[in-house]
Amino acid sequence: MRTFDIVIIGSGIAGGLLARQLRLACPDLGVLVLEAAEAMEDYKVGESTVEVAANYMVRRLNLGTYLYQHQLPKNGLRFFFDSPGKDLPLPRMSEIGSDHMPFHPSFQLERARLERDLVAMNRAAGAEVELGAKVVDVAIDGRGRHKVVYEQGGERREVACRWVCDASGRRHVLWRKLGVKVHKETRLNTAAAWGRYRGVAGLDAVADPAWRSRARYTSRHLSTNHFMYDGYWIWFIPLAGDLEGTANADPRPASKGTANADPRPASKGTANADPRPALMSVGVVFDKDRVGEGSGAALTGPRTRADFERFLGAHRAARELLEGAELEDFQSYAHLPYHADRYFSTDRYAVTGEAGAFTDPFYSPGSDFIATANEFITQMILSDVAGDRAAFEEKVAAYDAYYRFKYDSTLRLYERMYPVFGSFELYRLKYLLDFNNYYNLVVWPFMADRVTDVGWIREELRFTDLVLRALSTMGEHFASLASDLRARGEYFAQNEGRFANGLNGVAQLETRLGPAIDERFRREQVDRAYGSVFAALVERRLGEQGLSDRARVVSELKLPQVLVFRDITPERLSRLLQRVAERMTRELRDEFPDAGIERVELGAGGEVSVTGLDAGTAAHAAVLSRARALWDTSAGSLAHVAL
Repeated sequence: MRTFDIVIIGSGIAGGLLARQLRLACPDLGVLVLEAAEAMEDYKVGESTVEVAANYMVRRLNLGTYLYQHQLPKNGLRFFFDSPGKDLPLPRMSEIGSDHMPFHPSFQLERARLERDLVAMNRAAGAEVELGAKVVDVAIDGRGRHKVVYEQGGERREVACRWVCDASGRRHVLWRKLGVKVHKETRLNTAAAWGRYRGVAGLDAVADPAWRSRARYTSRHLSTNHFMYDGYWIWFIPLAGDLEGTANADPRPASKGTANADPRPASKGTANADPRPALMSVGVVFDKDRVGEGSGAALTGPRTRADFERFLGAHRAARELLEGAELEDFQSYAHLPYHADRYFSTDRYAVTGEAGAFTDPFYSPGSDFIATANEFITQMILSDVAGDRAAFEEKVAAYDAYYRFKYDSTLRLYERMYPVFGSFELYRLKYLLDFNNYYNLVVWPFMADRVTDVGWIREELRFTDLVLRALSTMGEHFASLASDLRARGEYFAQNEGRFANGLNGVAQLETRLGPAIDERFRREQVDRAYGSVFAALVERRLGEQGLSDRARVVSELKLPQVLVFRDITPERLSRLLQRVAERMTRELRDEFPDAGIERVELGAGGEVSVTGLDAGTAAHAAVLSRARALWDTSAGSLAHVAL
């Protein structure tokens, strides 16, 4: 019987990247990858990466050159908003997106191509990769060697290993064999349908000069483009190639020692390139409670290929982009989110990617989950093979707890989000908060290698309840305001002709992200983001114009104070303004000790008054002028930043 250090079940993106990481981290490890498919040709959704996954692939796996040469650089996330009748032409739709490539790279992946190339790269790096190898049994022995049985070419084969890592996706090979329950998520009731279209001209083909100039001629085509509606969203993601485009892939590396090199020989790399137009991934993700069957919606989420084409055709912008294009294939999932009770074990097994959990494709978190799980698995294996049992057990416990928290916090982010999607006015604020939190609380620790530090994880997990409450509270406030704006007939009020730079909420982090973390700055960013956005929600809900950029208000709305606001009501605002007035009173008394100031009063519409001084006197005028200056001081609110 052959023996390996690690057997990885599945050579998709999760398993392929894990195999590469293990070979790079410890070349002496014997790695066997068992892939059920005879060839890596399946079209797979999940093409869009975001910053954590991109950093993982470029920095940890040294795939930067490959990604830029053979995949597509991604021009960030981009969002478009439509009229109630879904009939706005693309140039008139309000838009959130950058006017240049973001400062941190990410990529659009043609998955089949990447996975084929990973097979070649992993073989060249010394891993054994067996295609057409279907795992039929796994026996876990926590004290000895595990046994993995697979069928290949009509023969039944068995190998022994110290570690089993499941990267089999929704087949959940390991959990099924071990009887571990995979839970269908009930807090988020979403489904998806998608396909690949050939011959889509793309967003850059829209000739409107003013529209192109608005984004400084940056390539909208390269963005992950979202068309946003109440209860659902439609994606357009460009792909670099297709299955025929790399048919002559050569498994040999271009030169010795360059694991990052393109596995295809330069002289033949494009000999079989498909002359047909490239592919565009197009899909719909919808909340079944809002637009699913039985929801009462006029347009229900698609389940079949015919439904999918009819659904897209009901939206003018999507219909015009797809004019003349050919739908090549179609797939769907009836339900998206699920999770397990554990992901890593001291009995030396682990899961990564969709073999463990999935939340929602919005914001493209799937590859971030893969990057995080693979980092954890690699560190656990390295401690185990080094014989450091104490460190190994510590890591398993910490990593499993953090991964469960990562799932729960991501799920909370999406839980009340779908009712907000169709309003530019609301979603602009939601994106400011989410994007800032992502860069500050997720990307930065990953880039600084804190995410595998057990001590750092333990400290982060102390704030689990606070983070989950913050996500739920803000989600409720956004959903409540969405309902209020619908009732007022104002939900779509800003959906035409507006543009917001998608980098507005994170520009201040550009020079900060890196190997050193500034914890004080991170805390300040949390308070600034929550205070800025929550003040804007209060302003919109209660009609208090200008409230959201007053420094005195925003400074009172640090995260703990935001969580106290269960409801946004005039009474709660009055109490907030009373606190602000009391603070201003103390400051003015210190500044004008002999003026006899009794108190500062803040009224509706930004009115400021000071009592205790005789009106009309020079002293009263000076104090009142200073009070107004304090009240009018700008907060530099993220809700008002405009790049």
